[in-house]
Amino acid sequence: MSVTMDIDDEPTPGLRPDGRPDPEYARALGLVPAPSGRRSGAFALDAAIWAVLATPTLIGVLLLVDPVVAAGGDPTRLGSAAAGPLIAILVGEALTVVFGFVQLVLHGRLGVTVGKAAAGLRSVSVRDFGPAGFWRIVLRALVLGAAQLVLPFIGPAILFASGSWDPEQRGRSWLDRVGGCYVVDARRALDPFDAKAMRRARRVAAAPPEAEAVRLPSLASDRPLGEVFQIPAERSSSGVVSPGATGIDSWTPPPIGGDAPPPAPPSSLGFAPPPPPQAAPAPPAPPPVVPTQLPAAVPAAPAAPEVAPRPGSSTPTRIVLRFDDGTAVEASAFGLLGRAPDAGPGATAQLLPVDDPSKRISKVHAEFGAVDGGFWIADRGSTNGTEVRLPDGRVVELVPGVRTPLAPGALVVVGGRSFTITSEPGR
Repeated sequence: MSVTMDIDDEPTPGLRPDGRPDPEYARALGLVPAPSGRRSGAFALDAAIWAVLATPTLIGVLLLVDPVVAAGGDPTRLGSAAAGPLIAILVGEALTVVFGFVQLVLHGRLGVTVGKAAAGLRSVSVRDFGPAGFWRIVLRALVLGAAQLVLPFIGPAILFASGSWDPEQRGRSWLDRVGGCYVVDARRALDPFDAKAMRRARRVAAAPPEAEAVRLPSLASDRPLGEVFQIPAERSSSGVVSPGATGIDSWTPPPIGGDAPPPAPPSSLGFAPPPPPQAAPAPPAPPPVVPTQLPAAVPAAPAAPEVAPRPGSSTPTRIVLRFDDGTAVEASAFGLLGRAPDAGPGATAQLLPVDDPSKRISKVHAEFGAVDGGFWIADRGSTNGTEVRLPDGRVVELVPGVRTPLAPGALVVVGGRSFTITSEPGR
């Protein structure tokens, strides 16, 4: 009996082949190292809170000095004079222990301490930008405590200052390396604990680079003689498939004030179209009529010029989806878009299968519709969501199941693909 194990050879985003974190990936996501000034302020706030909570212990120690001296070092002679100071010491120790434990839990699970939360900083795992972990932070605290015991104040100062000579230029101190964490600025840059923002940032970082547009030969008259303009023979590599059509023909407006179009050529079915009807002869001109002289006080009103109707003014518009590879698809009243959309038995819908090399488009990713020149789209609960970039620069994440109307010019991002909504005259 043999057992076959599937080995996941897919590289982990953000890690080099040797397993070490890649700083460039963090920069691509938009993670910004925490400024040293705010890191110092966060540590000072945490230390100040600890000092306030330890105040009862300090007061109890000072009050216990006199009873101990009076007892001559004999604990049995302390009596009731030592009860108050001992209670104060116990209260101070309990407060500092509880505060320290809460700080470790918050730091390990949520990436913040009281000071870091106030300064807008986050400590994240350097491998996956998630929580660093409780025991990693405990190890970090033990190293800091040992440095304080060996070199009071000097040891912790050296550990914190070591971030200034970080070879990766991310401000990681020796304490951060012990804890396997990375302190980032979550106030003015990407917050790694914002799930939607991180998902969008990873999607953008993993998207393949846009292909460089092919520069076609010029049609200018100054090109060398004998050079022939050739139309590229490559077809579009888009995976978008429109039912009954693979593209959209160009629209030619009707002539304005020009001659009538030439008659259609003879049909290939063996007969010629009937000749156009001859124009009727013009009627004879009527005899001239002498106009009646009007009074000077009532001038004749000039005839209003005739205004020709605007050609195509009554032509309905159609909604066209223009994808990132140049493919154009006319939207119908209802359609489904995805990796392999299926309307189900008995249902009628325009199906748009989209090929996404990044594999982030769901089977049925979104539904859409175009009615009376308007367009709407709704996410169908896709894994990576649907993003809309409005013409004014705003970015909107669609709520699954909610039909959102969009105006022409909006850009819709589905997985690693995108399309622009355009409005064109109908045919």
